[in-house]
Amino acid sequence: MSTQDSSGDDPIRVLATHAGGKILAVSLHLPERAWMGGAVIGMAPAEGVEHLRQHASHSPQAHAHALALACALAAGEPPPEKAERLRTERRLAAEMIDMHLRRLLVDWPPSLGFEPRTNRYGEFHRRLLHAGEHENDFLLGGEVLDLVARELLAGFFNQIRMPHGIGEFLDRLAGGGSLSSVLGELIAQGPSTVPPERRTALLGTLSADAWATAVGTWPNAEFIHHPRYAGEAAETGPLARHAASPLVRILLERGNRISARLFAKAIDVADCASTMRHPGSEEVAPLIDACRPAPEVGLARVITARGALLCWVRLAEGRIADCAIVPAGAWNLQPDGVYCREAMCLHAADGNPEALKRMLEWLMLAIDPSLPFVVELVAAAEDAGAAPASA
Repeated sequence: MSTQDSSGDDPIRVLATHAGGKILAVSLHLPERAWMGGAVIGMAPAEGVEHLRQHASHSPQAHAHALALACALAAGEPPPEKAERLRTERRLAAEMIDMHLRRLLVDWPPSLGFEPRTNRYGEFHRRLLHAGEHENDFLLGGEVLDLVARELLAGFFNQIRMPHGIGEFLDRLAGGGSLSSVLGELIAQGPSTVPPERRTALLGTLSADAWATAVGTWPNAEFIHHPRYAGEAAETGPLARHAASPLVRILLERGNRISARLFAKAIDVADCASTMRHPGSEEVAPLIDACRPAPEVGLARVITARGALLCWVRLAEGRIADCAIVPAGAWNLQPDGVYCREAMCLHAADGNPEALKRMLEWLMLAIDPSLPFVVELVAAAEDAGAAPASA
């Protein structure tokens, strides 16, 4: 997926107004194709699952498995056998790894002047698409762990002791690794100050039962498009899962929130590789679970590369009478979500509009949208003499 390609279907669109090197206003358009629930209404469960696997605009494995499990629970079927549950976990983990590696190896390097590692990504992509066999998954998971340790974050695995403070963190980055180069360049751009009142709460990993308790039997339209937890907007994704990591915390404490999200992605890759090797173990949290909030209603919760995906299904006469899917983008890219909040805190010391536009694009890449996006930056009316940055 191209990160800034506006061709083809409707992309995510960001329109930001600036003056004096600061962002004054941000509006964001998230196209309806980000929500896939309506596409399967009227279908038989198996037909709907295959439709999502073939046509979901993002995270097709997560969409398909969420729908399948929610339909099974709605129909009152027994839970899948252990072997099938483990295969599902491996497939979901492989999809997460694939999406993270595309961002880390292909999309991020050129955004900061480095060569993309397209061939290296392609080697893993082809194999991750066929995840589901125990022996091959175990070996592939080991190779992914090696990729993280030897290529992405090599400097962090040369010493046993973890770095203390940003100085030692930067020393480790200098030790090598393709992601280390990207992180080093991002940190060199300086921190972004997000006041506490502008920070978005981090959404913890909740079970399907917990979501049923929090939301109810069926979500309303407002929750589907602008979800809240405990009445507040929340960020979902790798940062929410790994904010407690000492290395991620170092970056957050220094205001390097974009870099913190990238580092959290690398941790996610390693965790998913462990899932591919040992799914179902006590050390590895399940990526998917489901419950039955009411007769003929099923709810599945899936952890995806971009965050929590929730899927409610209502069956009637063996067909999907209604389906509501809440993707991660509905959390992160809503009007009061983390992207809009942090975009409003961006500023360029020299007032350069192109620098501001790059920051907006980096922030979007760090949030990791599920669809291609374009960023347009325009001068405020009182600053109309400045030429707008091109999209």
